[in-house]
Amino acid sequence: MTGDNKESNVEISNDISSDNIPPYEPADPLEVIQEASKQSTNTFFEPKREITKIFDVGRWHHSKAYKDFMDQLKRLNHSVKRLPTDCETVTISPNVQRVIDILFKLEDWINQFPPEHMELQRFGNKAFREWHGKLITDIDTLLMDILPESLHPAIIELKAYFLDSFGNSTRIDYGTGHEAAFLVFILCLYKLGYFLKDVDDKAVVVKLFRQYISLTRQLQVIYRMEPAGSKGVHALDDFCFVPFIFGSSQLLDNNLGLVPDSYIREDLPQEYADHDLFFEAIEYINTTKSGPFFEHSNQLWNISAVQTWEKVNSGLFKMYEAEVLKKFPVCQHFLFGSLFSIDKRNDAESPFKFTNAKPPQI
Repeated sequence: MTGDNKESNVEISNDISSDNIPPYEPADPLEVIQEASKQSTNTFFEPKREITKIFDVGRWHHSKAYKDFMDQLKRLNHSVKRLPTDCETVTISPNVQRVIDILFKLEDWINQFPPEHMELQRFGNKAFREWHGKLITDIDTLLMDILPESLHPAIIELKAYFLDSFGNSTRIDYGTGHEAAFLVFILCLYKLGYFLKDVDDKAVVVKLFRQYISLTRQLQVIYRMEPAGSKGVHALDDFCFVPFIFGSSQLLDNNLGLVPDSYIREDLPQEYADHDLFFEAIEYINTTKSGPFFEHSNQLWNISAVQTWEKVNSGLFKMYEAEVLKKFPVCQHFLFGSLFSIDKRNDAESPFKFTNAKPPQI
């Protein structure tokens, strides 16, 4: 395939051809209070793996955790519709800022553990293990310092997801499963009432999540982390997925003339990297990969032929479910506790069925 052979009319499968973005209903304030009250009396325990064989994926798909995860993703996606990353009107609550400050602290730790010489290391820099080791040592203190004492019992669950958010220290790799772990960490903070639905959503995406992605990218580059389970040129991105979802929502009805075809132009990603998470992700790819874009990022190249950001956004949701959340190699590492529960949800009746169908194309 060459640059001149790009399909201008990429076929969009029937199930994702609609412009409809996944629906979202604003949170009921009373339900938010009741949820936080219920969680405060929870018996917390160390999260553990529950997906040990491929047939367990159906259990996960019909669990309370799956619904909670998707509901949050839809809500956060909705919160940043048409919202530029550099918008000055986004209010950062003290609690969101405290978590952001932890990420800045973790960024500072990189200076304490500079990368080792790579002559004897083919993949991954072993200094990452020292950085991650300090995180394991300090995690309880980090969380106790920002949480009220009433939430300290929940640290046993919170820290499991936070520790899993920055990659695997044995393999020195990072992938979409680690990214998902950070979203679960955020979900738990909402369930505990530490973050407030609708009130904190915008800041959680364009401030907190963006800073998290920035930190993980630094770790990837400095410690030469391997992509976990990458599909190479057939993957959307070697390391992450969600910035493309949120970023495409930010680009809806933008007044800058940015259409899906715009991000494959060499000059625009750098110019608009601070505008949205999508173009920022493209700029990161452009600075870390060499060669023609259509060769190293073929999926993104094809997606650029989709006509509207609405279709890109709704299609990416379905692709994320198919290629990340329902893939055994990814979800087998998910951890479940009382806040992120593997228990079956009430509306889950029919068993999840596996098919050999190809993932949705957008």
